[in-house]
Amino acid sequence: LECLMDDLGWKIASAGAMALSALAAGKVTELGWKLVTGHDIPREDDDEAAMVSLIVFAATSAAIVAVAQRYALRGAKKWYGPRASQIED
Repeated sequence: LECLMDDLGWKIASAGAMALSALAAGKVTELGWKLVTGHDIPREDDDEAAMVSLIVFAATSAAIVAVAQRYALRGAKKWYGPRASQIED
């Protein structure tokens, strides 16, 4: 039962870290896009948004979220303790 609880604890900790990092990275990407381009982020349902803008924003956003989640997961492993260091990336 203790092993099950440890696994449940890790799942909760890692899921929380991943969700928070994705949320933060999304906000950073949105603010960065506005600073760099001077425009709001492109929306799929916006007929005036250029396809190139949609693709560049989507790729940039995905890359930033992936990097943020990678580091958040590493941080969660350090916080969670020695048991988490045995968990594969």
